[in-house]
Amino acid sequence: MFVSFSGGGRRPDSIFIPILYMVFGIPLILYPGMTGRLFCLALSIGAFVYAFAQLLRYSRAKRRGWTYTSDKLLGILFLIIGLFCLFGWRIILSFLPVMLGILLLIDALARLPMTIDAFQLGLPGRVPVLVSTLLPLILGIIMLMDPFGVTSMLIRFFGIGLIADGACALVAALYARRDSHSDDPWNSNRYR
Repeated sequence: MFVSFSGGGRRPDSIFIPILYMVFGIPLILYPGMTGRLFCLALSIGAFVYAFAQLLRYSRAKRRGWTYTSDKLLGILFLIIGLFCLFGWRIILSFLPVMLGILLLIDALARLPMTIDAFQLGLPGRVPVLVSTLLPLILGIIMLMDPFGVTSMLIRFFGIGLIADGACALVAALYARRDSHSDDPWNSNRYR
């Protein structure tokens, strides 16, 4: 279960991903309103690009005598979605807490077996692993209890969660690397 903590070198991303989480968490804390708007702007740009491609495909096919009404309908639909994302970003951001709350709960539940194993085995990095399980669980429950009242606070919480999750995972990985050279039963070099 602790392949990433075994020190066997099978998971080189065990330090990179936590650092990446922390880097992405900082702008979420500092600029929650701007981050939400940028998210919606990126969605609208993606929808506009897709709409343009579908409408261009439709017009080219129409010049050749073919009719692909599905391309025209998809182009118009994604044009409307792009406009909605551009001008209705507040509505989109009001649903964001529900989606992120569910994702945080899933993340916490996925980490639960690893946390239980860490405590049963008495691993040195068990406290950071526990925190990286409990923090997303608590934040996910808070987001689901009051989803519409926590939009900008949600973005900050998500940033805090990313930073804390990344920091705890980084500390746990560093403990595991340090301890991988000792005589513990999880040292993969011991059995070679």
